[in-house]
Amino acid sequence: MLVPPVSMIMYHELPSLKNKKREKIPEGTLCVVCSDLASGIHYSVASCNGCKTFFRRALVNKQTFQCQFAGDCVVGKSVRCVCRSCRLKKCFDMGMDPKAIQHDRDKIRYTKALKKKREEEKRLKDTVIKEEIGSPQSIASDTYINTSTPSSSTMINIVENDHLSFDPDAQTDIKTIIDDLLRIESKVKLLRNSFRFESHLSATSCMYSSCLLDDITWMAENSLPQEQTVDPFECTVEKLREWFVRDLSLMLEWGKCLPIMEGLLLNDKLALMKAFAPIFPLIQLAFYTKNEFECDIVIKLEPDCTPKPIPARLNYPDGSFIEKGEKPTNSWEEMHAMLIDGCYKMMRQLKIKESTFVLYKLLLFHNPDADGLSSIGKKTIECERMRLLTQMFCYLSAERGREAQTIFSNLLMMSATLSKTASFIKRVFDFNHIFNRTNDLIDQLIIVGL
Repeated sequence: MLVPPVSMIMYHELPSLKNKKREKIPEGTLCVVCSDLASGIHYSVASCNGCKTFFRRALVNKQTFQCQFAGDCVVGKSVRCVCRSCRLKKCFDMGMDPKAIQHDRDKIRYTKALKKKREEEKRLKDTVIKEEIGSPQSIASDTYINTSTPSSSTMINIVENDHLSFDPDAQTDIKTIIDDLLRIESKVKLLRNSFRFESHLSATSCMYSSCLLDDITWMAENSLPQEQTVDPFECTVEKLREWFVRDLSLMLEWGKCLPIMEGLLLNDKLALMKAFAPIFPLIQLAFYTKNEFECDIVIKLEPDCTPKPIPARLNYPDGSFIEKGEKPTNSWEEMHAMLIDGCYKMMRQLKIKESTFVLYKLLLFHNPDADGLSSIGKKTIECERMRLLTQMFCYLSAERGREAQTIFSNLLMMSATLSKTASFIKRVFDFNHIFNRTNDLIDQLIIVGL
């Protein structure tokens, strides 16, 4: 009896493998782990590339993770990197099959380009840590963040010999977050520059309603540019109040677009909004001021031909401006000086781009010390802030190289300046409230409360 060759046996036994095609999924299918858009069936379940890669890497590298909380962390599109332990647990719970991993094929290898990049990051880290400003971790602990233990998903891991290790999945998440924030910010800028929309009357009712930034008709009606131009004029307390109410309305709509808000209770959402309310209008004013008057750069001549610096101005789209006086004598003038020197000039000296600005603003919004947060909300915000903090440093390192640590440190210190400036503006509005009780967003979010 003739025995067919082994090759023929294999060929006849495995015809399906030769012609097997990747299983397709319906368009719009979501990842069963994080609810992001699924790219296909991976390890027996519909999942995105991020969760597929995470599951494979964890098992191939035999990684173990430990949850820093109760083992029930939220795993979603925007927070999937917060806790790796809970993410891996959910991968198993959703049916990902470890036996489907082809270890020979899926072995993780580093290319020459990646190896060269890591060597450059090591060299950069060894150089930066010798500078006088200390490490970003120590600065953050002293000036902004608390000292809670970072989760296992912290994007920048300090390993042996102080080398920096960057998680590729987290770097992809940064780009996605920034792209989404810039898209939202472009709508906020259009509305702010046109200042046609009617400000909200109630913060609570606004949080119940759908986001106006997603309403195409409303956006088209309220984002048309103003046709008339006006001469610059000094901003009064009444005009400042008018602009604060506008910016607070935009803050509420901006906040409703943030992915993390979907999983929070209404009281937690309002607590975050109220804590951020005094800061949002100030940082918008400082960053988006278009100023031809730069202090100590442009000069004017007095009658005796003596050069004199022209004070820096912060201006609103309608032409009203806030100007820094030579010697502040009251809260109103001190607020001007602090905002101009501590924020406006600082951001220009650091050459802050809009991509960094939107990420920084998101970081400030995540305040776990906000009054009124529930215990679950506080835990969620703490995790997210730690993640954003490390993401910002990684992003700055990639964008600005050796300047990253200086920029990172100064931005964290600027948050203290913003908080102090906010206390001055609260004092101004508090005094104004005695004589003018309007029950607007300033009263609801800054002075009296909800």
